[in-house]
Amino acid sequence: MKIKYSFLFTVLVLLITSINFSILYLFIPGPLEKTETLIIAPKLSIKEISAKLKEHKIIYYSSLFEFIAKLYSLNNTMKSGEYSFTTKISPFQVIKILSNGKSIIHKLIIPEGYTIYEIIKKINEENRLFGEIKTKVPEGFLMPSTYFFSYGDSKEQIIDQMRRLMSSNLDKIMDQLPADSQLKTRLDVLTLASIIEKESSLESEKALIASIFLNRLKKGMKLQACPTVIYAITQGKFRLNRSLSRQDLAIKSPYNTYYVPRLPIGPICCPSEKSLYSIINPTKTDSLYFVVDGNGGHNFSNNLRDHNKNLQTYKKNRELLKQTNDANLNPR
Repeated sequence: MKIKYSFLFTVLVLLITSINFSILYLFIPGPLEKTETLIIAPKLSIKEISAKLKEHKIIYYSSLFEFIAKLYSLNNTMKSGEYSFTTKISPFQVIKILSNGKSIIHKLIIPEGYTIYEIIKKINEENRLFGEIKTKVPEGFLMPSTYFFSYGDSKEQIIDQMRRLMSSNLDKIMDQLPADSQLKTRLDVLTLASIIEKESSLESEKALIASIFLNRLKKGMKLQACPTVIYAITQGKFRLNRSLSRQDLAIKSPYNTYYVPRLPIGPICCPSEKSLYSIINPTKTDSLYFVVDGNGGHNFSNNLRDHNKNLQTYKKNRELLKQTNDANLNPR
């Protein structure tokens, strides 16, 4: 009988000691010397997670961590994700982070004026996003902006956010579009906004360029926008690293506004909010023409004579700049 009690006492002591050690283990600082970012992939077992944490020197004693984590996960499962673990983090803090699933938040910046092809390429290059993009989105119908995601989020989810944001902006613009506007549909608005986007990166010019194109549409003039010719050639899949030729301007494409009489068949890129809203807030002007000034902006004019003068000035300045560059490259 004494042996039996002695055995039970020993077991009890060991149990209490183990519990005390486990509790102590949970709250003592871990071995991590500097902040570590770690990806916990989907479908990893608690044993595999524990081994990975031990391998990266985030915890001591992977077997003890595994035992405690299994008990904890009866009510709070460990979640996959990308996590940041701070210096000397305790095992209890590690368990809380993994069970809360508060993964690191990343930014995905989609530049204004990107084409659908460029956007999908950028999303596919982000290895923290999962899945395939199966949705077929027409050119122009995704909203350039900054989007936030965590490891494991789906690519389709990002595409859906972009599509819904563009749709929401188009709805607002259609509600404010004047009854006598030359633009009748969401596609019309998006198409013109995409041309405005490609014509100038300066926000200060977009409302003026919108006015010029709207004036041209009212007069039944061709838009004659060079970016539409570029899109007719590239389909938005690569950069045209050369100047347009007269042959290019004559391309028989439904996108080429030197060829088609009004708007092209569809957008040539995904426009910014500024380009979209410039259509309902155009500068009040009679201007019909504009040409690059060689300094990142444009010169605007009301008639063809002044436009041709601006064009000649630009060509002269460009030639002078070329001669200066050649002289610098080939000094006597």
